Amino acid sequence: MAKKKKAVKKKNLGKTTTGKLISPKFTLAWKNLIFFVILSLFFIGMHSSSTEELYKNLFYLLSIIFGFVAIALLIVFLVFLFMKIMKKK
Repeated sequence: MAKKKKAVKKKNLGKTTTGKLISPKFTLAWKNLIFFVILSLFFIGMHSSSTEELYKNLFYLLSIIFGFVAIALLIVFLVFLFMKIMKKK
């Protein structure tokens, strides 16, 4: 007897409603960029509202670290954006 083949559903990975493909790296860079910007702003706010010298220094250091990570992710995001633009041409 011949075996029946099961219908395989295709996953809609990275496709928008218009059908254009969005790279998973592009979305990951965007989500991480937003996350680290929010963390950096949070620690800047904690630095300004803190009264203890130890906490002020700790929050300032953390805001600088997360700010540098956010800048690095911004550069990665812009590289992916320019690659996407150049690929269309």
